[in-house]
Amino acid sequence: MNGEGLMQREQARQRPRLGISGSRVAPYALILPAFLVVFALAAYSCYWLVRMSGAEWSFGATWEKATPVGLENYRWLLFDRNSTLWESLRITAVFLVTTLVGELVIGFALALLLNAQIVGRSIYTAILIIPMVVMPSMVGMVWRLYFSFDGLINFFCETLFRVKLNWYGTSLALPAVIIVDIWEWTPFFVLIFLAGLQSLPREPYEAAIVDGASSWQILRKLTIPMLAPLILTATILRFMDILRIFDVIFVMFGGGPGTATTTLPLYIYRLTMVARNVGRGSAASVMLIILIVGLTYLLIRLFDRVRFEG
Repeated sequence: MNGEGLMQREQARQRPRLGISGSRVAPYALILPAFLVVFALAAYSCYWLVRMSGAEWSFGATWEKATPVGLENYRWLLFDRNSTLWESLRITAVFLVTTLVGELVIGFALALLLNAQIVGRSIYTAILIIPMVVMPSMVGMVWRLYFSFDGLINFFCETLFRVKLNWYGTSLALPAVIIVDIWEWTPFFVLIFLAGLQSLPREPYEAAIVDGASSWQILRKLTIPMLAPLILTATILRFMDILRIFDVIFVMFGGGPGTATTTLPLYIYRLTMVARNVGRGSAASVMLIILIVGLTYLLIRLFDRVRFEG
């Protein structure tokens, strides 16, 4: 009996080990096929993109007619006076910072408002989702009509301020695109922040109210620190999306007038499809990928630091 009891205890002790080992391997085994497919497609695409960026190749010609030029395309983009890469980077930076900050601040304010006990909160939330689900090309077409000289925006400007603006000019085209992007994607932050606010614990708030903390102190000392990881996550996702926006800007102004709305994706399109220079367009695409990956890495490091300190 003693020998059988020892054997049973030994078998019972070994079963959890096998189960733990299996549970550790199973997630990797399940995700491995999808990861290999995605990695293979991405690696193959990046290989050809880098290869094309080192060649002089006209759009529509066969690859056999491409001429290797090394880093000449990168030199032209960075240092040639005919290149407008730096101007495109400036426009992209203005568009990125303005839209991201605007959507973040307005989205957080609306989320705080909807988190209060107001009548019809679900209806307001459903209405806010509408801009996100409309096709981007349709958004661009509609707002292009709104910003025309006799459109809806100028109707309100003339009614309220007795002035009609030329939104198709070089000075107002970029602000018009920024307004449209904020209108379209602020609900993204609203939904994420509203879900985060509703999941926060109530005990710290009750203790702060008992201690006599003001609403501003509660927001600054409790709400924002507890939502910091969620804020950074939403910011990273939106940041990557803003850097590759093409459709709405293209439909509204096509990157114009001139280069007023030529962000990096529009600049790549103009190099590749308009100038028909695949090599320079590919080199600009490589730079855009490096920019997105590098800045996203910095944001993720910031996210890890905030999460660790929290």
